[in-house]
Amino acid sequence: MNYKIKKDNDSITIILEDPKMIGLQELLNTIDMYNISLNDIIEKINMVLSGESHFEEIGSEAAMIEISKTSSKIYDLFEGILDESELFPTISLDNEELKDILELWKNEKEQFEKQ
Repeated sequence: MNYKIKKDNDSITIILEDPKMIGLQELLNTIDMYNISLNDIIEKINMVLSGESHFEEIGSEAAMIEISKTSSKIYDLFEGILDESELFPTISLDNEELKDILELWKNEKEQFEKQ
């Protein structure tokens, strides 16, 4: 997955180059505003990957992540409420790929905060 990291004086932003990934980009860039963390999502993925669970859900006020044995699905919680053109597209990713993206972003944020 191609991405860019934008750093300002007091913030860091990930920009995913694939326009279909705008929902994931928004979730990553705003996660600190919600009651979940990157670690919470990684923990849920690990539960499914290890076989401890067959299905997990976790979400923010704007997006839901469904994690199954085969893949993870990220979708806009305003589906069915807002016009389709106003929603972020639904994203399906391999669990390992999503975990890699989350860990990469977590590491980038930690390094930025140390500066």
